[in-house]
Amino acid sequence: MEEKVLELYGNETYAVNEAIDRIVVGIYEMKREYKASSFLFTGIGSGVGTTTVALGIAIALSEAGWNTLFVDCDFRKGNEFKRISAPAGMDLATYLTEDNVKESDIICNTTYENLSYIASGERYNTPVRLLCSEKMEALCDDFKSSYDFVIYDLPSISIVNDAKVLIPSVDRYVLVGGINISTKKQIFDAKLALVDYANKNGGIIANRMDKYQYRKNVKDYNYFEEKNLRKTVRRRRKFKSTPKNFNLTQNDIDLLTQNKNGTKEGENR
Repeated sequence: MEEKVLELYGNETYAVNEAIDRIVVGIYEMKREYKASSFLFTGIGSGVGTTTVALGIAIALSEAGWNTLFVDCDFRKGNEFKRISAPAGMDLATYLTEDNVKESDIICNTTYENLSYIASGERYNTPVRLLCSEKMEALCDDFKSSYDFVIYDLPSISIVNDAKVLIPSVDRYVLVGGINISTKKQIFDAKLALVDYANKNGGIIANRMDKYQYRKNVKDYNYFEEKNLRKTVRRRRKFKSTPKNFNLTQNDIDLLTQNKNGTKEGENR
């Protein structure tokens, strides 16, 4: 049997990793509070970067030590249009259409120790018929019991309804929109299409945000970058701000301990 190890590369950009970590925190909270472990990612419109976001999250979860599986369920694109593909016959479409393929045959190891990957395979003309099959439903149940996290990547819900077929088999779905790409109508249509599964809504991710927009929304996002910390240290050395022999008066203490309502701490209104 051919060794199945796929080379995956994470993003090394500080701001991108920080943004992914913010999403990972939300996913971890849903696991801790609601026992959610399987997440479906689908886009709002085309070209919003759903696969990049979902894979980045899967990599982050695996690096945190969680046994993670990434499942590519986009049967509408052939391998020539994908960055990652498995050896011939070792993919999800083959497993769902042939009887002599085992589940273990389609699970590929990756360059990340705790991350496994299942490729969708060659383009399939009627993908919904694969996704709503009894075999796919059983597969989702097996994954949930075998992995800490399962990340499913599906085509945009505002273009095709593939994601809607698989949502009943997962714990949460997450919508991915693109700044200046996804329209208000697409967002409305996506929410409307999934209104029956509102209890499984894991949130909306705003992707394709440029650096200016990210800086505007997340102030001091790069404060902890080494170059900025060095600037802070140099600034601190240049401007000594620690006062010496400074005694607080009672009036100063009253001002410092006053809350927003004008009441001192420990004092009832």
